Amino acid sequence: MNSIQLIAAAFVLGLVQLASAQQVGIGACPNPPVHVNFDVSRYLGLWYEIRRYEQVFQLGGECVTAEYSINADGSVRVFNSMIVPPAQARSSDTGRAVVAFPDEVPLEAKLNVTFGPNPENGISANYWVLGTDYENFAVVWGCFGVGDTLRAESAWILSRTPQLSAATAAEVQRYVDEFLNEENLRPTIQNEQFCCSVDPEVTAYPPCQ
Repeated sequence: MNSIQLIAAAFVLGLVQLASAQQVGIGACPNPPVHVNFDVSRYLGLWYEIRRYEQVFQLGGECVTAEYSINADGSVRVFNSMIVPPAQARSSDTGRAVVAFPDEVPLEAKLNVTFGPNPENGISANYWVLGTDYENFAVVWGCFGVGDTLRAESAWILSRTPQLSAATAAEVQRYVDEFLNEENLRPTIQNEQFCCSVDPEVTAYPPCQ
């Protein structure tokens, strides 16, 4: 295989990986500012997804929650859960997150997250917290690039409650206006009657009656 074929193969591989992502664009990944003095312990716990860039591994998912806790090795356990209508069966995935640059001062909210049967050895994805107050909202962004040619961005707006208050929604909108593509953000259904849990491990909603 000559060099041109190798470049073409790498480009195709990049397109395949991009196809599983959300907002595809031309050029390298941007470098937006993130939340600083990040307090991992305050970020732990249950979050409800309010909006996101749609992506293959979440396609059609509603009632999405993310729950973060500490693993024995000090990394963060990521437990994602969702319902895909009309089956109404809750599915989940478990991953592992670590702070990307743990020795930086002030500590930046840049994490690497991996999923799969052996997340400690898997391919990691960026999980950057652009902004959070820990108690109400978090705006999360990530990007995968193929050199300086193509990029695919991910985004999630999270809340400690199934709905954002008007004041919190206004605060979140500042991040959306500056860093995200409003048109690509799709709302996530977070209705207690619709989202009641059928998985005892998921505590976000009561079991279906």
